[in-house]
Amino acid sequence: MTAIITSKFRTLNAENFKEDIDTANSGSSVYVAIGKTDAWSNSTSDTTDTEPFTPYDTTDALVEARENIFALKKLNAADVTHVVPRHTWTTGTSYVQWDSNNADIFDVAFYVITSEFKVYKCIYSPGTGSTQEPTQTLTAPTAESDSYIWKYMYTVAVADAEKFLTTSYMPVKTINVESFANDAAAETSLSEGDYAQYLNQKASRDSTTAAGIERIVVTAGGSGYTSAPNVYITGAGTGATATAVVSGGSVTAVNVTAKGTDYSTAHIVIDGGSGTLATARAVLAPENGHGTDPVKELGGFFSAVNTLLDGTGGGDLTTGNDFRQITLVKNPFNFGTSTKSIEPTLKATPALSFSSTTQSFQVDELITQGSGATLAQAFVVEVDSGTGYVHYLQNSKTGYGNFVTGSPVVGSTSSAEGTPKPVAGDFLINPEVDIHSGDIVFLENRNPIDRTASQIEDIKIIIEF
Repeated sequence: MTAIITSKFRTLNAENFKEDIDTANSGSSVYVAIGKTDAWSNSTSDTTDTEPFTPYDTTDALVEARENIFALKKLNAADVTHVVPRHTWTTGTSYVQWDSNNADIFDVAFYVITSEFKVYKCIYSPGTGSTQEPTQTLTAPTAESDSYIWKYMYTVAVADAEKFLTTSYMPVKTINVESFANDAAAETSLSEGDYAQYLNQKASRDSTTAAGIERIVVTAGGSGYTSAPNVYITGAGTGATATAVVSGGSVTAVNVTAKGTDYSTAHIVIDGGSGTLATARAVLAPENGHGTDPVKELGGFFSAVNTLLDGTGGGDLTTGNDFRQITLVKNPFNFGTSTKSIEPTLKATPALSFSSTTQSFQVDELITQGSGATLAQAFVVEVDSGTGYVHYLQNSKTGYGNFVTGSPVVGSTSSAEGTPKPVAGDFLINPEVDIHSGDIVFLENRNPIDRTASQIEDIKIIIEF
C-alpha cells in the first residue's frame, strides 16, 4: 500500500502549532528555552568545545536537554508565523510556472519576493530568464514585457520582515476574509498592510475568472491533422473555451481563449481536423482562485518562531555565561506544582545558599561535595551578586548526586569553599519551573553563544511540518 501526507495536512499542522502559541485562544504555553553552559565534550575536565552534533530524538537525549535548561522565555501569538522558502526575484533567473499537476511545485521557485517586498506567483513562464521585476498590485494575473505573467499575492509588512524574513525564508499569511461582516469592519480591525491584503484576497476570490483554466498543456500531439480540431472542455465549471494549433499534422498547442470560472475539475477532448490521438490536460487555479489563500497556495507548512533575549529578563535570563542548546517546551509546570507556567520568563536552575564562603565561586567551574556514594557535582551557571545564590545545573557529565547540609562545597577552579546553611530548606533553593514537565517539541544544538547584560540575542527557529 502506498500513501502520502498532503500539503494541506502539513499546512494544518503548522497552523495548529501557531495556534498553540496563541495562549489566549489555545490555553497552551510554549517557551523558548536555552541551556547547556558546559562544553561539547565527554568529561567534566574537558572544557574544549567540539563541533555540536545533530540531536537524537530519543528519551535519553530529551532528558539530557531538559537537564541543560537554565532559562525560559514565553512565546506570544506575535512570535510565530507561517513561512515559505524565499525566492528573491533576480534578473536573468528562470522561474517555474504554476501547474496544478506538478507534484514538486513546492520545491521549485514558482513565486518570488521583490525588492519592494511584494510577493508574486508565476502564472506563465516563457522558459527564459525573467528580465522585468514585477511591481503591479493588480487583482488579475498580469503580463510583463518579458512575457512572464505574475499574480500579485501580498506585500510583506516591514514589521514582519524585520521579525521573520531571513536569507532562506519569508513570512506568509492569509487574512480570514470571512471573519469580517464588511470592508468597513475589516478596515477598522486590520493594519493598513493587512487591510490591503484583505482587499486583494477578496477581489481575487470574486474575480470573474476565479478558479478558471490557466493553460492547456498538450500531452500528445497525435497525427494526421489537416486542420485545427475542435477543443471541448467539460467538468465542474463554466465558460472556458480554447482553440487548437496544428503544425506538421500534429496538435502543437491549445490556446485558452476564455478562462471560465469555478473549475474544480476539467477534461479536455480534442476532436475533428481529420487527425487522431491528440490529448491535452488543463492547468487549474487553486480553490477559489489565485491569491485567495497565500499560505496554502505557496506551501506554508513551515513555521517561524522569533523572540528576543534582552538582558536579564527581570533576573531570570542568566547573563555572564553562554548557551549551546535551544529548545521549545510546551506546557511546563511551576516547580513543585501541577500548575501550567504562564510567566513571561522563568529561571530553571536550582541554587545553593551558603552561610559563608572562603571566596567567590566562578561561572562554569565544577563544584563538588562529598565523595564516592555521596558525591555531588554540578556546573556553576550563575552567581547571584544580590542573594549570593550559586545557581547550578547537573547533566550526564556531572551525575545527579544530591547536595546536602553538613559538608563544604568546593569549586574546582576557584578553590572556594562554601559552608551550607544548616537547614536544608534554606540551603537548597528551588527553581521557578519543573524542567521535567511539559513536552520538548524542538531541540537544536549550536556552537556557544555568549550572553551579556548589554546584548540582545535574536533567536529565529524554522520548523518544517
